[in-house]
Amino acid sequence: MTLLLLALLQSPAASLGFEPGTDSMLADWKQVSSYVNRLAQRNPYVHVDTLGRTTEGRPFLLLTITSPANQARLTAIKRGQKLLADPRALSDAVLAGLRSTQPAVILISNNIHSTEIASSQMGMTLAYRLATEPALTHLLDSLVVLMIPSMNPDGLDTVVSWYRRYKGTAYEGGPLPWLYHKYVGHDNNRDWFMVTQAETRLVTRMLYTEWFPEVIYDVHQMGANGVRLFVPPFSDPVNPNLDPALVAGINLVGAQMASALYDAGATGVAHQERYDLWWHGGFRSTPTRHNMIGVLTEAASVRIASPITLPLDSVRQPTLGVNYPGPWPGGTWRLGDIVRYELVASEALIRLAARDRLTFIDRFVGLGRREIEAGRAGHPFAYVLPPPPVQRDPEAWAALANVLLTGSVEVWRAAESFTAGTHTYPAGSLVVPMAQPYRAHAKDLLEVQHYTPVNDRPPYDVAGWTLPFTMGVRADVVEEPFTANLVKVDSVVPVPGRIEGTGEMFVLRNRTNGEARAVATLLAAGQSVTVAGDSLIVRGPRARRILGEQAALHGFTVTAVPVAAVSGKTLRQLPRIALYQPWTGNIDEGWTRWVFEQYGISYTTVHDSDLQSGRLRQRFDVIVLPNESVRGLLQGVDSTRIPVQYAGGMGETGANAVSEFVRGGGTLVCLDGSSNFAISRLNLPVVNILGGEASGPQVSRFYAPGSIFGVALGGGRGWGVPGHRRGARLPGDLLREQRRLHRLGHGPSAGHVPRGAPALRVRALSGAARGQSGAGRGARRQRSGDPVRDAAAVPGPNARHLQAAL
Repeated sequence: MTLLLLALLQSPAASLGFEPGTDSMLADWKQVSSYVNRLAQRNPYVHVDTLGRTTEGRPFLLLTITSPANQARLTAIKRGQKLLADPRALSDAVLAGLRSTQPAVILISNNIHSTEIASSQMGMTLAYRLATEPALTHLLDSLVVLMIPSMNPDGLDTVVSWYRRYKGTAYEGGPLPWLYHKYVGHDNNRDWFMVTQAETRLVTRMLYTEWFPEVIYDVHQMGANGVRLFVPPFSDPVNPNLDPALVAGINLVGAQMASALYDAGATGVAHQERYDLWWHGGFRSTPTRHNMIGVLTEAASVRIASPITLPLDSVRQPTLGVNYPGPWPGGTWRLGDIVRYELVASEALIRLAARDRLTFIDRFVGLGRREIEAGRAGHPFAYVLPPPPVQRDPEAWAALANVLLTGSVEVWRAAESFTAGTHTYPAGSLVVPMAQPYRAHAKDLLEVQHYTPVNDRPPYDVAGWTLPFTMGVRADVVEEPFTANLVKVDSVVPVPGRIEGTGEMFVLRNRTNGEARAVATLLAAGQSVTVAGDSLIVRGPRARRILGEQAALHGFTVTAVPVAAVSGKTLRQLPRIALYQPWTGNIDEGWTRWVFEQYGISYTTVHDSDLQSGRLRQRFDVIVLPNESVRGLLQGVDSTRIPVQYAGGMGETGANAVSEFVRGGGTLVCLDGSSNFAISRLNLPVVNILGGEASGPQVSRFYAPGSIFGVALGGGRGWGVPGHRRGARLPGDLLREQRRLHRLGHGPSAGHVPRGAPALRVRALSGAARGQSGAGRGARRQRSGDPVRDAAAVPGPNARHLQAAL
């Protein structure tokens, strides 16, 4: 009785005052973190670590749940996992010892997408059950369960606060007017190889340098009116870098989950829905390139925590079959149903991993060994990143290497020149050998993707992500073995640049991202920058010091020349930039904010009311519109779905004010879809040839989602990477932004600009124009170039130059 009472006192309900999953009741991050910390204080099966701080400064927690005996030897268990992850240092005797003593290790990740909130509540109940129920605690001798209560604590608080604020009103469970991650919103699950955000960095370090789990379970939700839960197997296609045993392991876990759910009386569990095994970049997919089984479930959502009722005829379900043997009958669906399904799936994984501990360990070791053997066999044997000055941008060269290192890929530096294949490379070249455990991760990021549609279905996410293309870095593939004197590196920095020549006028070639950062610093300090053709001319009393510091930091070269007269537009301060933030939780706006801050570019966030107040030219020099449809910009979210202060978009008043701003000499920068706003509102001589009546058969003709393109301009000289064929010439004067094709028009069909009207200053940028390091807008937004279907074979040299002034 005493033990039962103690267990009840440790329950989530005793702490929260309600059972997790109760209709319309949610625990925020303070409640969740307080509960798991108290549980750890009272229960020997639970340990809590703070991995670091979130973007907004909240503690980011990791639970370690295992037997007290295992808790006492966590350091040894971590050391054993590291050996299993890299079999090169694993002798047969050491492996035999680990097989007899090492528990399996799994990680359950909750609530990366904050509106998919059920798992943040479920995790508390799961931790409690694991720590108190004998049927589960006895499994923990053979298993370590790592659990992240919320992958985005900032967003959890954002969503819970909004839900509580409008609970009981017409807006209960409605959309948020802002992002649930400060910068990237939903794209926090698109950051797992570029690793740009604080939370991604914390988890990546834990995964690949500390714990090395055999299984990752990523718990998600999806739309409300389809199947009740997706579990693997995934849909085709399968990425060719995934070992068949890994795919089989994923399928095994999914089948075990489905079996447990049907045993528990659940319905609506589906396999092979739209989620595929192609894409690299999500939390369940990047670990698969590290030999970890990556499992995703997607539960049907409710209105945050409020129940919904769906008649059977409104539910979009597959037909009865082997991938969907138990259709959901329709009815009321609650937060508690999601929690229940997720608990059953989680406990099924826990039982499987504990029961088949040796199978999971042996598979993990075998996957690593096969990756190493495949790399030694060659085809490819290695990638070589020759050093600057071969590289256009020394900082991008270093950044690509550091992306690989962050993912625990081994990178080596040549101590002296060497020959590989038909090329001789200088000392300082970076070598990425394929004979390493995380070969799949390195190869998948460096090679060209060739996506083949299955049954004409689009890919679930992007089709291509080749980093040498998106970052403008030369990376040569070497097929056969070679010898070289190499030194392993932990990080890469560009060789410090310098100022060459004499004089107090400075010339920048304007070819690197570092120069863009330097220009922002110079203008912020009041120095003058003149655009002279492709170059930039810098003058000012502080110019030498600033440029010396920036060149040394970012690796570019500055040429000093005697002061002379120069022609061109001169700036002496940063333009006054307004970044429009619609009340729609716009991810593109968040990424743009992040990029501005990385580059030291000051900006002012403006909303609908700011535009509607007019006099924009008096306050700003530049207005940036993020990717959004014309309808979204003008109308926003309807007032039946969101409180009136956030509804309605910029409206006609705001749109007219933007037009007046441009005609008054202001510069309007339109990103992706907002280009159509400029075309329609400013009567630009540009036609979206896939818009309106032209959008029928031409949509499939130009269909290439999530792909990387090169561009051929003017006389047919294509941008490209040495060793790959150039892009095809464009038919006429075409400009493509993500999914739009624009023709510079002639005649009445192209729109009319009144005679004598001032020149309009409009720029339409593709998504890649800001993603200068390949990460600026998340992997799925790094798309640019022309409508060539074979996207993967047509690279672009530097995404930041993919812009066109209209």
